[in-house]
Amino acid sequence: MANDGKRVRIRRTKATIIEDIRKAAVESVLKRGFSGSLVSEIIKKAKIEPVVFYNRYQNLEEFFSEFVKGYDYWFSDVAKEANKRETSYDQFIALIEGLQECMIEKSVMQELIRWEIAEGNDITKRTASIREMFTIPLAEKYDDLFKNSGIDFVAIATIIVSGLYYLYLHKDRSTFCNIDMNTEEGRDRINQAIKYLSELLFSKRNKGTEDL
Repeated sequence: MANDGKRVRIRRTKATIIEDIRKAAVESVLKRGFSGSLVSEIIKKAKIEPVVFYNRYQNLEEFFSEFVKGYDYWFSDVAKEANKRETSYDQFIALIEGLQECMIEKSVMQELIRWEIAEGNDITKRTASIREMFTIPLAEKYDDLFKNSGIDFVAIATIIVSGLYYLYLHKDRSTFCNIDMNTEEGRDRINQAIKYLSELLFSKRNKGTEDL
């Protein structure tokens, strides 16, 4: 049956529309970051009318508040995988490796951390607090593990993790002390340094004790 030349509009379900908005937001965030994303661009990329978006969300802030919930728990997933390793040392190294795997490629999670650092609002405060909530049990575990060693392992681990955050967020701007985190060689140098430092810390802690 011939059509009359008019474009046939494919009717989308509510779930499909929400997914299309989410995909458009991912594309926008990866291109512009959270702060630079525009609701008009998301609407255009999702191929919806503005009224469709505003029937669901009052504004972009309300949408992002819902959107980022899908990325709130990434650190918990990394920690769960790390805990499958046998020893505390192997678990810590797996935790660091898992963190770096999440940071190597440009991702919404990476842009979320960048947004948290750059801007303080209800959304960024919440996501940072949720990540801290998952960090506390790990901190307590390692505090207990090193409590009689004279080593503040949690403080040292904090420096390592925050340093990795910076190196990966900074990697597209410049090298750091001539180490390029965009290269396998650069990442390997940092990995080897972390393993060396961790081995020193755990060997001192394990001197005369058994691993818990």
